[in-house]
Amino acid sequence: MNCKVLASSVALILSTAGLVTIAQPRAAGAGAEIKAVGTLTTILLNPDIAQRTQGNLVVLSRYALSTYGGSLQGKTLTLQTVVREDPVGFQTNTGQFWGTLEGFEPGSFSFIVHNVVDRSGCPCPPGFAPFEAKFVVVEGTGSGGLQGICGGGTLKTDGTPGAATEYAYTFRFGKDCKAND
Repeated sequence: MNCKVLASSVALILSTAGLVTIAQPRAAGAGAEIKAVGTLTTILLNPDIAQRTQGNLVVLSRYALSTYGGSLQGKTLTLQTVVREDPVGFQTNTGQFWGTLEGFEPGSFSFIVHNVVDRSGCPCPPGFAPFEAKFVVVEGTGSGGLQGICGGGTLKTDGTPGAATEYAYTFRFGKDCKAND
């Protein structure tokens, strides 16, 4: 093989390797934390799945669709389970996010939200009491560009109808997540 053919072959291999590298999603290294901040808007899908009353206790289940903006771009569908005994409401949401995290390829993950709501200022329109909730990614559920994701953070709103909910999350990937060991 002459030098010219060898040089052309090496150049072709290197340029192909470069194209493959460009197409790869960004991956966080071990120990890296990724902060995600922004807002989301939520629509409650009517009618409620079910609602029951037992004495002063109101229990209901419903679906909600949220749209994320900021570091996360995408949508969630959640199943909300709400228990109210005024002036306090407790809520657990299980859901699925699909979309992108800034700098990553599209993907999805499952999550859980836990929320304790002070309803002392109510009656409030459904879903509009002020709250600060805990958001946690279910480890091992990430797929696509979000494979190996773990972490969580907070959701917060003042309860104004039509106002966006603020989020502040910290994510990690790979071996920093117990489910990925």
